[in-house]
Amino acid sequence: MRKVLMAAVLASAALIGLAGTASAQTDYSWPPKDITPVHKTKAELRVQADGFSAHEQQTFPRIFPGTQNVTPGPWGHEAEGLFDDMQYMNNSIGFTYQGRNVTLFTQVHAPGRYTDSPKQLCERDRCTGAVGDHRGGLIVFTELDQFGIRAATNFRPNGEVVWTQGTLSDNPAQLAAVATDRAYTFTR
Repeated sequence: MRKVLMAAVLASAALIGLAGTASAQTDYSWPPKDITPVHKTKAELRVQADGFSAHEQQTFPRIFPGTQNVTPGPWGHEAEGLFDDMQYMNNSIGFTYQGRNVTLFTQVHAPGRYTDSPKQLCERDRCTGAVGDHRGGLIVFTELDQFGIRAATNFRPNGEVVWTQGTLSDNPAQLAAVATDRAYTFTR
């Protein structure tokens, strides 16, 4: 819980103090040197996916106080439950928060899998801020106005990348709290 709150505080500080300065903050060296690639079998990925879903059930009510009906979708790749040797996983999660139905998407990439740098991400999407996380990584906030999308992407020193995407209605600090949660990892 403390880590989640710290991430939310850092993200809030980024949004208040760094909005509009993303270009200066995205010179974060990527990919990191000396990445240790991680390769998991389909069976290992399925076990990990079950753990991620259980973690969502536990943490989303703390990140989004008052949340009801937390319903994690199946983890997989481009199709639910598909574990085809690709070293990333994603899911959607639905819940009711402050009287509205919310759906968030989270994607977890193994070290070395996500090759776009923060700078390249900001060249593709509109960056609204960036801030270091409390573990040597970088959180980059992006928006795609034409699609109504807001995301927080956590670039981690071990080469992992985790992003959480919602709508422009979603609080960036809460998206960052999910993306920086170290329970979403390939290195355990």
